[in-house]
Amino acid sequence: MLPKTHIIIPCYNEAERLPRNELLGFLEANSWVTVGLVNDGSKDDTIGVLEELRAKHPDRIDVHDLSPNVGKAEAVRRGVLDTAGRDFDWIGYLDADFSTPPEALETMLGVASSEHQVLVGSRVLRAGAKIERSSSRHYVGRVFATVASVTLHMSLYDTQCGAKLFKRGIARELFSEPFLTRWLFDLELLMRLRKLVGPEEFEKIVYEHPLSQWIEKGDSRIRVRDAFAVPYDLMRIRHAYR
Repeated sequence: MLPKTHIIIPCYNEAERLPRNELLGFLEANSWVTVGLVNDGSKDDTIGVLEELRAKHPDRIDVHDLSPNVGKAEAVRRGVLDTAGRDFDWIGYLDADFSTPPEALETMLGVASSEHQVLVGSRVLRAGAKIERSSSRHYVGRVFATVASVTLHMSLYDTQCGAKLFKRGIARELFSEPFLTRWLFDLELLMRLRKLVGPEEFEKIVYEHPLSQWIEKGDSRIRVRDAFAVPYDLMRIRHAYR
């Protein structure tokens, strides 16, 4: 049996896209995991869909309804904090489109050692793995990763993958304060961790796991103006956490 784990899934206008049957099937097959669905001020009927899901498993699914829209970073943060006081071993988050299948969490937890406190999914294109994304997004992602690595001295291959797990105790510390950025919070979170524990301890407690499957679902929620803000946000992160 894997350790008790709670997964936060931020949802913004996901009434049509959320893979409901896949989520329910995963819960029914894995008694060790529960889910927190966060409605981030959606304009469609996302909250209705989330309530329908909770009605099917009221003891396994939590619903958090936020208004107005606060962005993915704050939606995840509030979901984690609402959970951090409960009896879970690990708390994590996934993207609502399940580009990372929830089964990946089982693999990540299965390979973690006793000293690991943070598990990070990594989209490494390699033999035997099914990593599907457009060429443009792949190359833009690698350019960003290189710039971020040089700017922030961060050694991880894929900081932006939306699949991460944290031991409950460290999750409470990492998510205690709001994030500076809306779209680079995955990277900011890791910088916050490194500042908290120090570079040497960071290398010991973080494990980056190459995913066996990651499939781009399209419909990116990042706007053009958000992309232009990336260099500024990188410098803000560097100044705050160096």
